[in-house]
Amino acid sequence: MDKAQVQLDSELERLTSLVEKEPDTTLSQAQQSQIRADQTLYQEGGIQAGIIISRCYWELSDYRSGLKAIKDVHTRLNQLDTDQFLPEILHIHAQHYWGQEKYISAQQYWINALEQAALVGETDIEIESLIGLGNVWRISREYKLAMSTHTLAVNVANNARINWLEGKARIALAWDHYLLNDFTEMLSVLDGAEEVLKHYPNDAWKAEIWDFRALALLGLERLEDAENASVRAYKLAVKENISWMKTHSFISRARLELIRGNLDSAEQSLAQAERSAKKFDNGELLSQICFQQSIVAEKQNDYETALTAFRKYRKHSVKLLKDQTNRLSTDKAHSSKRQLDQRARKLINRIRGQVEFRNDGNGYSNQVSETYWWEQLVLFKSELKATTHVVVLISHQVSDYLDICIELAQCVCNRNDLIARLSEDRVGMLVAEKGEAADKLFQFLKQMINNYPWDRRGLTGPQPKVSQHDILTFPFTLEQLEEDMHQPVEEESDG
Repeated sequence: MDKAQVQLDSELERLTSLVEKEPDTTLSQAQQSQIRADQTLYQEGGIQAGIIISRCYWELSDYRSGLKAIKDVHTRLNQLDTDQFLPEILHIHAQHYWGQEKYISAQQYWINALEQAALVGETDIEIESLIGLGNVWRISREYKLAMSTHTLAVNVANNARINWLEGKARIALAWDHYLLNDFTEMLSVLDGAEEVLKHYPNDAWKAEIWDFRALALLGLERLEDAENASVRAYKLAVKENISWMKTHSFISRARLELIRGNLDSAEQSLAQAERSAKKFDNGELLSQICFQQSIVAEKQNDYETALTAFRKYRKHSVKLLKDQTNRLSTDKAHSSKRQLDQRARKLINRIRGQVEFRNDGNGYSNQVSETYWWEQLVLFKSELKATTHVVVLISHQVSDYLDICIELAQCVCNRNDLIARLSEDRVGMLVAEKGEAADKLFQFLKQMINNYPWDRRGLTGPQPKVSQHDILTFPFTLEQLEEDMHQPVEEESDG
């Protein structure tokens, strides 16, 4: 890699961190970076710049331009012999289709992104895809399916210790509980979201948490608490300039005043909400506002105003339904909706099985099934010299020793490492390190096992044997491994 490519990589890394904060300026700078990458024939740089460009368009709600940009990135990737960026590219496709309200196309791309992310271990895209699929089911009114999918996203994020994504998944899950009228559980989920996001510098999500909390408290008729939550949400929405949330806060305040019987205050809040919504809304919020206005006017015995408001509600609702029908008919993936649902369920059930296996009794988030471990081994082998993994084997004839070794191995793992019980007398580790870093970790683990007070656990026999192996020369199956292991297990690294 020459100096120009190193400088461009550094610039792209800087721009990636600015996408959410400064999408306008980041967009123009990323476009210039892509031109420089093309001029120097740096294909990976052009792909990374294109991803940043498309993400900026997402932040700016320019979904048509964003989709065009990410399609160009996908074309560029197809010219290279790598799938390195594919999960994120598929996820960004889905986001832009979601923004265009082409929900079935979005579902199709999130399924593909989830499949690819699970295959190569990109946990963040896996979680984003689960959140997206849950949102598609929610918009399709399949609330229980949405809730189970968002719950899985929370569990995967929690296992991987990715706090900001756990918070995002919890906010989506809270809305599922709201739509199912489970306000108590909604509050519990929001408390968890607030906890994992407390160090995350995104006040927009904090505003959303308070806004949803106000709705849950209204549902439980805890009026004073609901008012306090609504005020906090509004202040954060003003600070972050979130138009839809400011409007939503006015609607919540109106519902609060309606419950209290303060009809004039409710009317004023709805008037403010309507003025705010007219600047940006496509009818979704306006239909809610007009419906509430008809209720308030009826309670005020102003039936003419009530009828006018109800007609406006019908007008916005019918327009929304027509728009949804038109988008559905133009969505190219419409005909395959049933097959997509089946495919998504199968994939989600597989991931759920892996999560439940990891948490079955022992709580070891890095422990996977033997089958999954061998699948990942073959996948990492296919990367050849680009692979960043080594294999560590721990062997002993007595199972109790290996149970303790799994405990010790878990202590040195990060979220990309995998541990599996390969047989009655062997534990395998796929360690996401190479070179000197892998050697240091191997020696540290070996020292932990050697120094462990085995006699305190009633184990007085020989200590477990530990060996490190080059992933490229390691066997493909347990049968091949057992054939190779007729020789004594070496304690020293062969990598």
